[in-house]
Amino acid sequence: MLRGHMLSWLRARLFGGEPPSRKADAVAAPAERPSWADEVLESMQKQARATAKQSARLEASVADLDGRLSELGATTRAREAEGFGDLFDALDALDAARALTSEPHLAEGLARVQAKLVGFSVRRGFSRVATRGELPDARLMRVVGTERSAEVAAGRVSTVVRAAIVSGDEVVREGEVLVSGEV
Repeated sequence: MLRGHMLSWLRARLFGGEPPSRKADAVAAPAERPSWADEVLESMQKQARATAKQSARLEASVADLDGRLSELGATTRAREAEGFGDLFDALDALDAARALTSEPHLAEGLARVQAKLVGFSVRRGFSRVATRGELPDARLMRVVGTERSAEVAAGRVSTVVRAAIVSGDEVVREGEVLVSGEV
């Protein structure tokens, strides 16, 4: 019934005259209606329904694609960090080697290599956090043990076993530290 009213109203608008009232008996077709008008009107309605369906499907697809891209961005960053895992481990090994060497020329060479690798990781958006002598940050570091240290106050990081890696505000790799205990 409502469809009939809508068609009558549209016909009245397209071909002149007043729109009909809501009463079924008041619906009247315009006096001069072309023979092709009903076909055109029906074709337009079919096209409008098809367009509405396509639009709804397109909106759903765009929403799905947006969600997938967001997931992909997070996943890609995590995978990229995994790919850099060996680099991060090498930087940790260079830290340990520099701490153990007593030869200044060797320590200087290790520092240069480490600086190049750190620069590379920074250009890729990663930063190392290794905070010896400070309180361990629970968001970044996991305390894996204690050791006696005369150089560092009790409860503070005495040895960085594994530096934390961050990318912006995101922790990519949790660090591991030893804290100083009682001397």
